[in-house]
Amino acid sequence: MVVINRSRSVQSCCAAFALVVCTLTVVPISPTSANAKPLGAADVPSGKDLFIEHCAQCHGNDGTGNGPKASTLKVKPADLTTLSKRANGKFDAARVADIIRFGGDISEHGTRAMPIWSLIFSNEAHGGKSGAAYSRRAVIELKTYLQSIQKK
Repeated sequence: MVVINRSRSVQSCCAAFALVVCTLTVVPISPTSANAKPLGAADVPSGKDLFIEHCAQCHGNDGTGNGPKASTLKVKPADLTTLSKRANGKFDAARVADIIRFGGDISEHGTRAMPIWSLIFSNEAHGGKSGAAYSRRAVIELKTYLQSIQKK
């Protein structure tokens, strides 16, 4: 006899649905054509431009968690200007890059509340090796920008 944990299944479905909805509302979908040139690592916008385009809807233009979509989320977006302060004065670059890459699956937040940006960045560059290169560079640019906006 197989026992199905419906509560867990419902939670998983709700989390997946929320991720899709958040991604579709934050990330513009652009049509691709057969002639579309894959983006490479050299084509990555600055960290600030990436932040404004992809993160500001939830985290606000200033990174303090007051974006226009913040009030619609179950979990208030983090104040990204205090990452160092909350980590005893040290900017944990590896942890920040992991959160950008793999999403906000942080135990304090409960279920995943943030899109998996590495996949989104790769898809923006049409996948493959160029998509992977673009994604890596975009994560580095965003991490560097976040480090630059830390409050002292």
